[in-house]
Amino acid sequence: MSDLAIEAHGLRKRYKDVEALRGIDLAVPTGTVLGVLGPNGAGKSSLMRTIATLQDPDAGSITLDGIDVVREKDRVRRVLGYLPQDFGVYPGVGARALLDHMAVLKGVGPAAVRREQVEGLLAQVN
Repeated sequence: MSDLAIEAHGLRKRYKDVEALRGIDLAVPTGTVLGVLGPNGAGKSSLMRTIATLQDPDAGSITLDGIDVVREKDRVRRVLGYLPQDFGVYPGVGARALLDHMAVLKGVGPAAVRREQVEGLLAQVN
């Protein structure tokens, strides 16, 4: 476990003609609550997507609790939960149906097994 929850050096990300992250250096101590604020286009979502392993930076390095975010994506995904403000799921689909659908996509067995797992998950989060 690292003394830093998040550490970034020279983080860069470009989308065609837009440089969203311009050499970001960041050191967030473990236990810190951090708000990422700024106007539209400031790079907040790009930074969060990079930390969450949804995109690779074009340059630089970033670690989450000492885990290399680019090289160890699976390890990061086991310890990080990420829910963006605009989470584009299917409109009008309830939690039960969405979880069942995701279970089908993940290859979870027969309907009875999926139903049991979905109900268990829903009970866990009330």
